[in-house]
Amino acid sequence: MTTVEIKALENAGRDTMVWTEGYDGETRHSAVFKALAPAALILAIAAGLLVAIL
Repeated sequence: MTTVEIKALENAGRDTMVWTEGYDGETRHSAVFKALAPAALILAIAAGLLVAIL
C-alpha cells in the first residue's frame, strides 16, 4: 500500500465538522454594519485623498 492510499484511507475515516447552530432566518444588520464599517472608512479616506490630489 502506498503512502497516497494510506492518506486517502485516513482521511476517509475522519468525521467532518458539523455546524451545530441553526440559521434563524434573520439578518443581523448591526453585525454586517460593524464588519463593513472599517472597510467603508478606509475607502472613503482613500477617495478623499484621490480627490485632494486632483
